[in-house]
Amino acid sequence: MSESNPSSSTPAPANPISPLVALQLRIRWLEALVLGLRPTGVSSAPAGPQQPLARRALDAQARLDSIVASNDSLRHFMNHYDEYAHLLTPAFALSPPASQQPDAGALDALLVEMEQDIRAADRDLREIDELEKGGATGAGKLIEHEQLQPRLRALVQAHEEDMQLAAKLEERIAVLLRRYATEVDALSELFVSWNGAINEFESRVGHMEKDKAERQRLGLA
Repeated sequence: MSESNPSSSTPAPANPISPLVALQLRIRWLEALVLGLRPTGVSSAPAGPQQPLARRALDAQARLDSIVASNDSLRHFMNHYDEYAHLLTPAFALSPPASQQPDAGALDALLVEMEQDIRAADRDLREIDELEKGGATGAGKLIEHEQLQPRLRALVQAHEEDMQLAAKLEERIAVLLRRYATEVDALSELFVSWNGAINEFESRVGHMEKDKAERQRLGLA
């Protein structure tokens, strides 16, 4: 009767990911962040020779340098980046690296969870590229606007003078309106007085005519 080997029933331990494979996975993750994911249905095989990652990194650095050079605010921020490094550096970058590398399943799950963020970052990068092509990050026609400053100051001065003249005219018009209102009130009072005098005169004339008619009827006239 043969004895069974106890080691044959024990499952073989999972092979750890080699440092080279882990580095390749990290590089692919960085490429997905920078270049975006391929659309659904597109073959993963490249259609033609691709540039090395170092070459693309240099191109990205050159584009970033050109953007920083053309934007004063961004250039000032980059020149003083060290002052805010402790606020801009994520916590995981300051912590020591983990002693164990995540397995392929955990990395795949992480990439699946970050798919929406990666797509959003790719969409934002495309929008930034469109803005750069449209010249939104440049100075535009600001130099031409600087040449119009003397005309603008002259227009502002003329506008202020017009406003002062308009204020004087408004004051004169207000005085005329007050005088007109006073004269209208005086005429109204005079009209009321005339109307009362005319009514009294008509009443007296009416009484006199009645008295005359009564005298004629009695034969006294």
